[in-house]
Amino acid sequence: MKKSVWMMCAGLITAAMMQVSCGGTSENAEINQLKDETIAVHDEIMPQISSFDRKAIKIDSVLLNLDSLHEANESLDTATLRSELVQLKSKLEGATDQMMQWMMEFDSEHPDKTEEEIKAYYQSELEKVKQMKALFEEVNKESAEKLANF
Repeated sequence: MKKSVWMMCAGLITAAMMQVSCGGTSENAEINQLKDETIAVHDEIMPQISSFDRKAIKIDSVLLNLDSLHEANESLDTATLRSELVQLKSKLEGATDQMMQWMMEFDSEHPDKTEEEIKAYYQSELEKVKQMKALFEEVNKESAEKLANF
């Protein structure tokens, strides 16, 4: 379900960006730069969603096999591991959900706004997507560390 929503949102954003970049509105160069930067950051982190989905599946697998892991290594604290992995999965899903929400709310059409309002909008969106990038990097690093042994 998430993948089909992701594909639909990505397609809508791409179509909207193509319409705007092909002369859909008369934006100035600074607005175009902000919009392009915003989309570039989005495009940089978007591919991580499939990796996050795979990591969430891996976490589910580890959680299902905790008994086997404990048998192989009796010193393994399965309660702590379970807690850490559940939290990590929540972070992975939260980052993905945040991206999906941002894409659904992103608006590349501004027919009734002034150039200043459009500029302010893209500045705000650029800041949001940069914060999302930082979150993705943090979650990606944590998941690489915690899942390295599995």
